[in-house]
Amino acid sequence: MPEAGPRHPKDRRGPRQATASRPRAARRGTSRGEGGITATQERRRQERVEKAAEYCVAVLNDGWTNVVSERAAEYVTEQTWNSLFSRRRRRRCKRLARTAAAILTGKKMLHDLVGAIAAWLAALLGGDRIVQAFARKLAANIPLPPDAKMVATARGLQVTGVLLCLVNGDDLTRCQCFIDLALEEAKTQVKKILVAAMEDWTALAQFPAKPAVVEQGTYGSAGR
Repeated sequence: MPEAGPRHPKDRRGPRQATASRPRAARRGTSRGEGGITATQERRRQERVEKAAEYCVAVLNDGWTNVVSERAAEYVTEQTWNSLFSRRRRRRCKRLARTAAAILTGKKMLHDLVGAIAAWLAALLGGDRIVQAFARKLAANIPLPPDAKMVATARGLQVTGVLLCLVNGDDLTRCQCFIDLALEEAKTQVKKILVAAMEDWTALAQFPAKPAVVEQGTYGSAGR
């Protein structure tokens, strides 16, 4: 039986410590890999993620898991929250990352987000109805105008993905939601997003995607 995740919002088990791997030895060469990324570019991306993880790990080990779980509990039901942590945590992190990337890059500009998100998420996420339900309830219950709601929802999904990976005991550098944040933002901004998640999640609307990121679609999980 897999270890249960944080409860909603009480009766949680102690969170595991966040970990960040040390920089790995660089590989030489310029051969292009998947997506046309050279070995040098991939090495730089990895180093960026590792530096962000090292910078943020102290915040994530300072009661972050429990506090963020309480904030999320304000927007989704206990059943939805507990189901999200039941199994397949690593796979769900990737799907949360993909959904957040799609929202932030404007692939689906849902100005009527609450009314249209159910059908859209079903098409985007395939058969994972638990992730669909979580994203739908989060979007429906964040009390913001549509555009700000989209940003706060996307950031909330990314934060939840980081939380899933922490509960699963995964290294931050292998968490797709954290990877996307680290590749998009400076490490100081990533930390601000993670700290903001400890407050009312409407504050996450303060962190929209950068115009260059939206235009180029440079999220690690976008389009996957």
